[in-house]
Formats: sequence, C-alpha cells, structure tokens
Amino acid sequence: MSMTFLRGAALTTASTLGFADNSDIGPTAGNGFFRRWPDDLAVLQEVGVTDLRITLDWARLQPRPAELDEDWAERYEQMLIAADAIGLRVWATLHDGSIPRWFDNDGGFGDDETFTRWWPRWVQRVADRFGDDIAAWIPFAEIPSGAAQPWRDTWTVLQSDRPVVASVAPDASIEQYVGLATHLGVVLPTDWEHDARVGDRELESAAHRWGQLVRDGADAIDGPIVIAGFCPNHDDDDTAARILGQLIESLDDAIGDGVGVEVCFVEPAIAAVETASGLLDSDRKLTPAAERFLP
Repeated sequence: MSMTFLRGAALTTASTLGFADNSDIGPTAGNGFFRRWPDDLAVLQEVGVTDLRITLDWARLQPRPAELDEDWAERYEQMLIAADAIGLRVWATLHDGSIPRWFDNDGGFGDDETFTRWWPRWVQRVADRFGDDIAAWIPFAEIPSGAAQPWRDTWTVLQSDRPVVASVAPDASIEQYVGLATHLGVVLPTDWEHDARVGDRELESAAHRWGQLVRDGADAIDGPIVIAGFCPNHDDDDTAARILGQLIESLDDAIGDGVGVEVCFVEPAIAAVETASGLLDSDRKLTPAAERFLP
C-alpha cells in the first residue's frame, strides 16, 4: 500500500448527524454519530485514518443570526478535543450541503448582499470559538459560484499559522485563489449512478480525468494539493473498492510527476441512510473500500 499521501475521512453533516430541523434541507436521518462519536473517532483512528474533515454545522451552531448556540458549541468542542487527544488532525469545514433557514430566507448564497454580510460573521465566530482546536480549515467543501468577495473575507479572517484550503469545483477558475489560500482543494467527480455497473474502461477514463484535474491544480497554484472530497458514489462495496483502488493509482501517478498531494479525504467515513458505501459500514465494520484505501 502506498503511503505517498495521508488518508483522510470526511464526517459530513449529511452522513453523521443528518440535516437539522432549522436547515434549508432538513430534517434528515443521520447514522447514530450524535450518540456514538467518541467510539466512532476511536475506530477511525485504529483502522488507519490520520485526518478528519469535520463539518461544523452552521444550522445547528447558529440557528439565529446572532451568537453561537452554546449547547452545540460545547458538543463540537468536546469532539475536537477528543480527536486531538488520539492523534487525529481535524480540518474544519464551515459549509457542506445545508445552510440555516434564516440565511436561506434572506436570499442565501444566491444573494450577493446576504452572502457578503452574513458569511464572514459566521466564519469569525467559528474561528474565535474553535480555532485553537483545529489543525486546518476547509471553509467550503466546494466553493459556490460567485463567492469571490466572501472568499477574500474568509481568507482575511482565517489566515494564520493554520492551513486554509480553497476547495474549488472541477470547472472553476483556480487562478482567482492564488495568494488567498495555503492549499488548493480539488474535488474529484464521479459521474455514475449509485447502482450503475462501472466497467474497466469507464473507470480508467474517470481516473484519467482525476489525474488531469490534480495536475491542472498544481500548475495553477503554488502550494500543496488536498483532495477535499472524494466519494466513490456507489452502493456496492466491491465496486466502491475498485473505484478507490483506481483513485490511489491516479494520485500516485500524479505524485510521481512531482505533484504535492498532502491528504485525500474520502466520504462518507461511516455509511448512513441514503449514502454510498463508506469506509466503515453502519455497524462500524471495515468495508472492502477501506481495505483498499487505508494503510
């Protein structure tokens, strides 16, 4: 097994707690992580995960446009401290799939004035409360279009001695983030359906595209590459394992060409209702995908 990059797992809101009642999506079911997180963190560390991308859920932490909800803030603090105690580096994500309903009702990310007014305030509050307990920031799992000014505000708040990752969509213009991030986050797409048959030729074609996206990112920004999100996007455990095996080969090839890939975050870390196969199944057992991906 190659050890040329660190193995990370993504604990997204969708696959852990489920979306909150007061989010623009929720409520949805989670996977028991709310009750089981101390054991879940320990299992992930034991099987070889070194880094976690944990989403600090905006809807739960800021149900109203004011201060943080103290109960949820304390829960996240406990989680971050526990991860650090067992040697898991936490990369904190501040938006990943859902937003508070109050923000959505005010126009959300589609309204430039709303976006520019409320997002930086959220980033500042989270940085003040949790900044000492995280290793790095991935503010957006994938930066939405039209976020140039909010991203500049994000960088102003978060730039410190901790890495800040600009995680961009495959078709985004990377150049606008040069000088406004320490790392580039590359999101690698999978275009097949959850239950589709994935042939060798189709998988090789996808891997070629993944490798090209990583190389293009390295050419555009002077800094390390982080695979900010990769989901095999398949229900079948064995197929998910094949997909991850191909991903590893693609990344190793890019690294062999001189690309600096620091860590790859695979999601979901733990399978949940209506999610693809994870590194761990819902009973917290290793899946074939984990056996291919983890050292």
